[in-house]
Amino acid sequence: MTVERRFIETVRREDLLPRGIRVVAAVSGGSDSVGMLLLLDRFSRHMKWTVSVLHVDHGMRPDSGRDAAFVEELANDLRIEFRLRSLPRRARSAKSPEAEFSAIRQAIYEDEAGEGGLVAVAHTASDRAETLLLRLLEGSGLRGLGGMDYRGVGPVRRPVLDLTRTDLAGYVALRGMTWVEDETNAERRFTRNRIRRGILAALEEEFPGCTLRLAASSANLASWRRMADSATAAALCGACLTVDGCRKLDRPAFASIDRAVRISMLWELCGRPRSGLRELEKADRWIASGGTGSKVLPGGMVMEAFADRLEIREGRRDRWS
Repeated sequence: MTVERRFIETVRREDLLPRGIRVVAAVSGGSDSVGMLLLLDRFSRHMKWTVSVLHVDHGMRPDSGRDAAFVEELANDLRIEFRLRSLPRRARSAKSPEAEFSAIRQAIYEDEAGEGGLVAVAHTASDRAETLLLRLLEGSGLRGLGGMDYRGVGPVRRPVLDLTRTDLAGYVALRGMTWVEDETNAERRFTRNRIRRGILAALEEEFPGCTLRLAASSANLASWRRMADSATAAALCGACLTVDGCRKLDRPAFASIDRAVRISMLWELCGRPRSGLRELEKADRWIASGGTGSKVLPGGMVMEAFADRLEIREGRRDRWS
């Protein structure tokens, strides 16, 4: 099956980019995003999409302006509207720049999408397979192993999630186009790069096609994750009451719920923090042991444990009893 056929089948099967929608293509200049843009442009007339190009300059490399200029020229060649956004300097000096980048980038996506628009990002099956391997090495549970899904936060969509990095590079070359390389993708100090070049490449050599099979496993896990999310929502509905910003859980009802769902409930109540699974597991064991008192949870939330209930609110206290 051709790259174009697989792309449009994914878009239609997952209902990612409905006919007539306004699509903002997030293009970095690499082969993945250039390939995605060419596919969006290829089907824009048939699907009646209004496509525009967005480049977000992170400003972390001296030559980042080169990438922006390349993407602008590409958009002009395709006669597509181009918009450039830059991350504020404060994000580049943050203690956790990746988390800061992610939050600001998401805000930019939502701003650019506006009312009724969607943002297409170029995460691929290769990214999905790498994420699965990374999460396995970290000892992640279902939530982490499910990785990225076709639908991201808010207006974000991933229309090339069924195509590999090789597929897209080949398609760009077939169309007679080029892309820019991000030199940091070759730096071994990044764990994902070591997985990409050292582990996944070796697996692909020994077991051709394994990238797509790993990505398919991640997709299956993502489906189970959605079921787990539904179970968590139902459990919270039955055991949690919010009063004046304080979430109150019936402690006996909480104790009767399956452990995996309990931890997921705590994660939801903490605002879905990006890390902190071990702390949530410790908190659950402490609750099960009958402990009372207070403890800071991930996300800066404080849990107060009483004999009959648990209360979770914003705060900074940190004491086990």
